[in-house]
Amino acid sequence: MARCIETPAQPIDQPARPKAQQPAAAPPVVGRDDFEEALAAQVTLEKEVTRANDRASAARRRLPMVEVPDYEFTGEDGPVRLSELFAGRYLLLVQNVMYGTDWDEGCPSCTSAVDNLPANMGRLDEEEISFAMISEAPIDKLRAWREKQGWPHTWVSSAGTGYHGDWGWTLTSEDGSYSGPVPGYSYFLLREGTVYLTYATYARGTEAILPVPHIMDRTVYGRQQAWEDSPAGWPQYPTYG
Repeated sequence: MARCIETPAQPIDQPARPKAQQPAAAPPVVGRDDFEEALAAQVTLEKEVTRANDRASAARRRLPMVEVPDYEFTGEDGPVRLSELFAGRYLLLVQNVMYGTDWDEGCPSCTSAVDNLPANMGRLDEEEISFAMISEAPIDKLRAWREKQGWPHTWVSSAGTGYHGDWGWTLTSEDGSYSGPVPGYSYFLLREGTVYLTYATYARGTEAILPVPHIMDRTVYGRQQAWEDSPAGWPQYPTYG
């Protein structure tokens, strides 16, 4: 399963709240009519994005599926089969959280992604969607990190299985600068006792279910990340800052 490799986020030397001070730069001030005209043009552009997303979603619903082995993971209470993660439902969303076998902590970016999950996960239950996380690290490390973050989610270890290697969730970059887990989401269907993979996404595809980045996108300064196309003078920081 080919994909881009994203290395784990690393802390950088900068203030704890670099965005706390309001930037000096700001948009030009115009009259109400000019603003409404500019906003209408933006809405037209965003409708194009919505329609394109609808087409992508329609294509996604027409993807084929592939059978997946019923891996036996390690849960906090012992062995857990992949099929058991469905918890009596027929749809399963798995977050492949970056936490290498020899890491002392989980990836900061993946940790932030988990924090972005709905406060009421019961809304997924109502849609027959179960949620679980899978990582390579030993279960004791996962348990400790989960408790530190205050997460209630099911988290299992794939250590000793071929899951990560079989489905491309552990990769080595072409230049050899990174070798280890990569982040992403897997969507499964349980049908007549067999598990199937119906969709997977990684890299920036993971943003689709993260509300905070989308909220930031709609503020005047955006995400304030170095890769963004922003006006001159707009604040920008390293992506993994």
